[in-house]
Amino acid sequence: MPKGHRRLLVLGLILLDILAVAIAMTAAYHSVSTVGRSPEPFGYPWPLAIVIPVAIGLLALNRLYVLDELLEGPAEYGRIAYGCTLMAFGLSVLGFWVRVEQGVPSRKLIVLVWLFSCLAVGGGRFLARRIVRALRRRGYLVSRALIVGLGSPGISLARHFGEIKHAGIQVVGFVDDFLPPGTPVTDGLKVLGPPSALPRILQQTGATEVIVVPTAMAWESFQDLIRTAADLNGHSIRLVPGLRDILATNVKVHQLGFTPLLTIERVRITGLDAILKRILDYGTAIPLLPFALPLLLVMSLALAMAGIRPFRSFQAIGREGFAFRAFLLNVLEPRNAIQRFAHQFGLDKLPQLVNVFGGQMSIVGPRAIPFGRRKDYERWIPNLLTVKPGITGPWAVHGTSESLDDEMQMNLFYIRNYAIWLDLEIMARSVFRLLAGRSPLAGREETAKHERVTVHR
Repeated sequence: MPKGHRRLLVLGLILLDILAVAIAMTAAYHSVSTVGRSPEPFGYPWPLAIVIPVAIGLLALNRLYVLDELLEGPAEYGRIAYGCTLMAFGLSVLGFWVRVEQGVPSRKLIVLVWLFSCLAVGGGRFLARRIVRALRRRGYLVSRALIVGLGSPGISLARHFGEIKHAGIQVVGFVDDFLPPGTPVTDGLKVLGPPSALPRILQQTGATEVIVVPTAMAWESFQDLIRTAADLNGHSIRLVPGLRDILATNVKVHQLGFTPLLTIERVRITGLDAILKRILDYGTAIPLLPFALPLLLVMSLALAMAGIRPFRSFQAIGREGFAFRAFLLNVLEPRNAIQRFAHQFGLDKLPQLVNVFGGQMSIVGPRAIPFGRRKDYERWIPNLLTVKPGITGPWAVHGTSESLDDEMQMNLFYIRNYAIWLDLEIMARSVFRLLAGRSPLAGREETAKHERVTVHR
């Protein structure tokens, strides 16, 4: 992204935060002043003039204006909460200096300032994300990037950024040790030259981002690039972990003995994302129970009267490789109207709400893998087991692929790009498909003995 655009974006975020804090302070003061017998003495006008710049300074100290760390993931919201907490603490300290003339800020006012500022600043950043992503999809606020190093990791990255346009990265070409300039690679992109010509290529293309794939370039070229990185002023140099193609979990940098080391997380969804996903799971499963239980009772009785065992189960592989028993309504080889109805509308999955309450499954996630068929998924299991399997998922709402490879690519995309909004989108699309009479949940879960792996239609 050009420097001028970056400055404008940062300035816009600062102005948005100033407005959000001012609204929060005003709302908190009036909420306290209108409740009780007398107005709150601490309020207008000068406390706003003191608290707002202090709040912006605290948000800046929490790196909330460093663009490389914003607009993606939940960490930004955590920093907002921490900065607003420090602001509320500072407001209470301020009371020691205004005790005599202006009155002391009450505990209620401080709590409301903290709550409203978290909501207002967080809401402002949420809105900013939506606006920035919309602009990036239309070609604005986009950074031009070169990928140094080819092979499957480099090509995969170029395709990824081509699909995820809201990331704001436009790949303009490749820099490679082994292929001559002009060699076509993918999606109209070509090799523009060797790493030794990187400064010239950067100037010619106007790229500001350099994405380096160390495993796809000569070691000598990689060393030279790192040594000269300081000379590439105004350009961001980013290294891609070599495990990207086989790893879906996050990789974080930690200092051990003053040495930066990469730590691979065991599960993909952690922190605030994990809390929100658990809330979404229970918030969806609990309201469904009053409808699911009577429906399951009626269907199970109808199946039993027809001489069919109502329920079946299979041993599935859960997150981190722990096995659990998943439950289904018995619609294998549908032989009557009840089985066909349940299969068509995905009602055979309703018993899996038990697995959701047990913490073994989620409402949204990859399809549950039968334990006896784990070898068929051997290539993808390390990634699939970083999240809980789901009752519905990307496999249920995207396309009608006949290929297991295509389904796994959908699942890996979901895992690597997880956000709570992706869950909400998949749930909404699942409901729309159900209302249209096209079940997104018609399952292919199976026992190890009786069923083969097929792909959802």
